[in-house]
Amino acid sequence: MKDKILLFIIGVLVGAIIATGAFYVYIKTSNTTNTSRMGMPGGNPPSMPSGQNGEPPTKPGENSSTNNN
Repeated sequence: MKDKILLFIIGVLVGAIIATGAFYVYIKTSNTTNTSRMGMPGGNPPSMPSGQNGEPPTKPGENSSTNNN
């Protein structure tokens, strides 16, 4: 009975090591193939839109000339 339990424990440990190695290889290979597809064209992130002269647009109600209340 001890032999069967010991063999079972060894089998579980060997199986876990093999499964971990397989997942590691899968993750490494999928990261190298997906990085080229996930990146932006040219490698640059998109820029935020801006207002005139490179200034951010104003919120409605912040401009005192248009708010006559």
